[in-house]
Amino acid sequence: MISLEQSRKSFHEVRGLPVQNFWKTVFQTQGHDDILRTPRFQEWLNWTPNRSNCPELELLMENLTDSIPEEWRARGRRIFAGRNLQGQANAEAWQSGEVGVIELNYGFTSASMIYMVLYSKYFEMIHTLGTEVDFSDDDEEIILMVLEEIGKEGFEPILIAEEERRAWTANGMIFPAHRLLREIPSSRSEDSYHEGVRAIEEFAIAHEYAHHLLGHTDDEYPRSRYINGRVDAELTRMGVNFSSYDLNEAQVDELRADSLALLMMTGRLTAQVCASSIYRSMAGAIMGLTVLAHINESWVVSNEAGETHPDFLTRYDVATTVIREMSKSMPIGPEGGHPIGFLAQLSGFVSLILDRWLSSRIEGHSPANVLSLTSWLFERSAEIQEELDKLKTGAASKPVQRGS
Repeated sequence: MISLEQSRKSFHEVRGLPVQNFWKTVFQTQGHDDILRTPRFQEWLNWTPNRSNCPELELLMENLTDSIPEEWRARGRRIFAGRNLQGQANAEAWQSGEVGVIELNYGFTSASMIYMVLYSKYFEMIHTLGTEVDFSDDDEEIILMVLEEIGKEGFEPILIAEEERRAWTANGMIFPAHRLLREIPSSRSEDSYHEGVRAIEEFAIAHEYAHHLLGHTDDEYPRSRYINGRVDAELTRMGVNFSSYDLNEAQVDELRADSLALLMMTGRLTAQVCASSIYRSMAGAIMGLTVLAHINESWVVSNEAGETHPDFLTRYDVATTVIREMSKSMPIGPEGGHPIGFLAQLSGFVSLILDRWLSSRIEGHSPANVLSLTSWLFERSAEIQEELDKLKTGAASKPVQRGS
């Protein structure tokens, strides 16, 4: 049986980290004595690890444990989640005897910060396209000049990330060398930016937490068969069938972990689904999968026995199906806002990242530009409106349930 105390002890011993606040270790490693001596930071720096070596992950572990049925929580409370200084962009679950660990490498956090900057600049670009460009202007040349200028703000950082990705892969460290990969647009608050980064990390942690619950680690967890059945039942109701993807067993395990992570993040397992949890899980999952696919070049992989993970396109298809099905129960906001619209925004961003990667791999591939993106946005906007109209019609046709 997993022991939290043993898990915490083993993680620090194996990774050679002192048992203290991870961020204190980072500041010590980087020589930030000014921060370490600042009186107002002392209480935070001297925080004592319990379920994690990071205060943010400690809270995240508590929230994820609250998101699962009570009878599953005993195992969850014994898992230790640790940040590590390693630079690779990944997370993993490991277990041995009494030790149950979720490990998040700092490289994944760094990558999440970079891609959240890219998304913020992409969002600012499409917002500008939708609010500040007069497409009724008769002077097409001026419109094209304006579009190119606006497009540069969103496309250039993605091109730079594609170039720097090669260096990240070569040296095993994720670092935003170019300023355009660090600068947050003025239109996005720092709080909003960091919430986005935390959502990406939450999906990564929830995915590894799911592996522990589903029995994908080395120990025998008696309840895992029931949990697998519960996840499959939820997915069947949503129209998800893993057998349709022609995957090996290990790849199916990864899809099941993705799905359970989303069920946890959205509150589905405890009947607490709300719009904010849908938006957060959507951002965390889609952005997180994009980070991993772009850095690890796992957009497309085979289903041979040696492959442990499905490719991005498969994971994206399952994740968006799950999210879309849960979104259907959400009411449309007073200004027409709905998770389906947000999903379209994220899809556009993913498409640009993938398009730039394809351009570097396929000779003669014509990369998307701001004009083709604008055309796609117009078409997608009309499709989304049709979807929302159907949701409105469906909601209006349902009989009103009255209490006795």
